[in-house]
Amino acid sequence: MLGASVSFAQINLEKKDSINKLGKKRKIFAFPAMIYSPETTLAFGGAGNFYFKLGHDTTVRTSFIQGLSLYTLRHQAVLGIESTIFFHNEKYILKTKASASYFPDRFWGLGDNSKDSDMERYTVGQFYIYPQLLRKTYKNLFLGLAYEMQNVFKFEYGADKAPGTSIFDLQSVPGRKGSLVSGLGMVILWDGRNNAFSPSHGFYFSYNLTDFSSTLGSSFNYTVHTVDIRKYLSIDQNQVLAFQLLLNGNIGNVPLRSMSNIGSNSMMRGYYEGRYTDKSLIGIQAEHRAHIIGRFGIVIFAAAGRVGSTFGDLITLQGLKPSFGSGIRYAIDKKEKLNLRLDYGFGQRSSGFYFNITEAF
Repeated sequence: MLGASVSFAQINLEKKDSINKLGKKRKIFAFPAMIYSPETTLAFGGAGNFYFKLGHDTTVRTSFIQGLSLYTLRHQAVLGIESTIFFHNEKYILKTKASASYFPDRFWGLGDNSKDSDMERYTVGQFYIYPQLLRKTYKNLFLGLAYEMQNVFKFEYGADKAPGTSIFDLQSVPGRKGSLVSGLGMVILWDGRNNAFSPSHGFYFSYNLTDFSSTLGSSFNYTVHTVDIRKYLSIDQNQVLAFQLLLNGNIGNVPLRSMSNIGSNSMMRGYYEGRYTDKSLIGIQAEHRAHIIGRFGIVIFAAAGRVGSTFGDLITLQGLKPSFGSGIRYAIDKKEKLNLRLDYGFGQRSSGFYFNITEAF
């Protein structure tokens, strides 16, 4: 769910990057941030980026630490940090995500057929942390361990409802009284992209398995499987086709803020994030990216996805919901291929405008 973590882009994967070309080992810049999405409307704040290299090996990719602070017109507040550190010879990679948020949000009930008329407002306060340590084993293959913790210390709902009539109570939604989840996981990653900000070719595969258990202090016991597959094809120097398949399955007693949901600035654009929520999700999308002139480019995208309570609900591919749209790109860092993104997406009886940094995937 939005607010559980704040997602940033990863640094350029090219062996020769802009820091090398500038003859520098580090690069710092800070700037005001403005983001728009259906969940937040306008969000204002600041962001900072610190790029650097460890040691004197210029073939090692650039490490980074990024921070973000936002306050929205819906009185939502988010603080987030993300980092990726490449060690000597890239034998190890340390990735970390962390956030703290106060988030008035919306909920329509569980399932792929929830009704617009059932929408309720609720508010959460939460902390989130997710470090991963990966070790290179063969070419672009990395294996590693991860730890994930989310503490939803505040969960308020039903202020305008009679006792027991809220959809949270009627559906006995897990986590409606708050939740603390803590889990250990394994990560398998193959990253053959030529660039992580805006790849033009390459293959990406990741599989994450995380088990949340009372042994680690979790108040809910469940297991998460996540598969993310991406392929990038260059049509010519100025055009790229990008494809993604995302599968996320939760098995066990899963609290609401850890469930899968349709709609975000990266998958199923055009839906409010959480408009459809359940244990598992499948999403497929494709983009045609084209450079137009100077720093400007355009994108056309289409996607389909659904949520379900089991993996079986997903593999039938029945009831897939559509998403499509287009957008404009402006290169704010041509050497790192870092783009400012303005997208407008359409879903079923919904639409959304997205103003963000980096490509959707």
